[in-house]
Amino acid sequence: MAETTILANGTVLTCDAMDHCGRIHLLIGGRHILALSRNLDSLRKENPDATILDVKEKLILPGFVNAHFHGESFLLRRLTNGIHFGLWNGLVPLRQAVDKLLDRSSYDDVRRLYRAAYRAHLKSGTTCVGEFPAPYDDEAFLRVIESIAESGVATIVALQNWDQIRKVQAMRENKPRAAISLGREEEFTVYSIEKLSQAAKELRTPLLAHVGEQRSDVETVRKNFQKSTVALLNSFNAFAAGTILVHANHAGEDEVQIIHDAGGAVVVCPRSTAWKQTGYPALRHLAKHHVRLALGTDWGEVDMLEEMRFMSTLPLLVAGLPMFPATEILKMATIHGAQALGFSEELGSIEVGKRATLVMFDVADIRLPVLSQAPTASEVADLVIHHLTTRDITDVVIDGEFRVREREAAGESDIMAELHALARKFIPHHEQTQQGPAEQGANVLPFIAEVRSPQGETEGFESGFAEKARQATIVEIAEKPVNPLINRPKPARDPIKPELPPNTKRVFGEDDDV
Repeated sequence: MAETTILANGTVLTCDAMDHCGRIHLLIGGRHILALSRNLDSLRKENPDATILDVKEKLILPGFVNAHFHGESFLLRRLTNGIHFGLWNGLVPLRQAVDKLLDRSSYDDVRRLYRAAYRAHLKSGTTCVGEFPAPYDDEAFLRVIESIAESGVATIVALQNWDQIRKVQAMRENKPRAAISLGREEEFTVYSIEKLSQAAKELRTPLLAHVGEQRSDVETVRKNFQKSTVALLNSFNAFAAGTILVHANHAGEDEVQIIHDAGGAVVVCPRSTAWKQTGYPALRHLAKHHVRLALGTDWGEVDMLEEMRFMSTLPLLVAGLPMFPATEILKMATIHGAQALGFSEELGSIEVGKRATLVMFDVADIRLPVLSQAPTASEVADLVIHHLTTRDITDVVIDGEFRVREREAAGESDIMAELHALARKFIPHHEQTQQGPAEQGANVLPFIAEVRSPQGETEGFESGFAEKARQATIVEIAEKPVNPLINRPKPARDPIKPELPPNTKRVFGEDDDV
């Protein structure tokens, strides 16, 4: 944009505390929003040098916040479709792809993968992400943060191991915002929580904790510590520094009460947990105690509109779940997400002084409901959640700069070529799966996928999913299924350092190589 620009005649929903809505003209100067006005003439008179862009027939919202996302899943999602999360460790193609992606020879592939994933975020209207990357070594991790920075998308990156923690600690320029992951609940120890909490204090970053994604995680923590995960973290004063809590699929009311009393928020990923068949967020308790909720796509998907739509539809699928107003669900994907990730002073709503980070939709389509002359916030939010798709997004602005302009993103064709090359390299039989029916022959697929949930993980959504036959590609599952992206066989190379070996005597910050 020009140095000073007026976005005129658009329909705006601010998603701030007042939910201002209607024909609002935005004055943007440099990276920030300088003014909001309902009087275009006065705004022009006060800013005679401003360039005017007429955005009539467009709806303007703050850029979406995807508060929890695994970047590598943008490539690997095809390998996990329809398969229970507890079985992922037994998927040979997935394990092979993960090992290859984590190998030192794949640094350029990691860079290409994150370039593609974050370009997809942009075209989907997402301008802020809580990134939870794989446990890359420090050099691959550098490729991740460089690729994200190239997109312009704001991020807070969860640090998965000591290589990543040291890399961020050593950076003097372009240091990313970070959170320190506490790892898997079943691997919690007093030592690991203490040392990771210490590292978070030294880096002045929050902690990030997966809470109750699977019922087995909850049971393991209670067995090891005689208390819930949330109570355990509370005993370490973890909530004092804005800990990011994710999932809460199996959180009890006592845990939710602790979160509420601590002023905490929870990032829920309902559509992903449906696909993983691990349950749904504890929405009854969370709504009852008025815990602030943010939304994340978690695994594979980048479409926050679909995430909002699923959140709205979920009470129709599961009896007894609370129905949230459309305005509240939209805030879960904007200002609440920004608050959960620590960006609320800069992003998540359209307010004077905040960064000019916006998403625009074309609403001049005969297939869409016609907005009233003075639409309410509820009316606009309903249109967004129930009728708009990412194909209606025309423009995405980050810090006053168009990153998507009239549905076009710079360099997209090159990035698409890179993504196709990655699929050929990492996804088995990719070329064959791209062939048409004539080349493949006619195959009749069974109505129910031939895979079943492991013992003890069949509850799924409320009453559970039907058991299914095991696929031939799935090897025998260990007694406690684990995620191959975190616990995988050691490769024939120097292994990535664990997040915190229980037998280590090293104290973070005292070694010469830190």
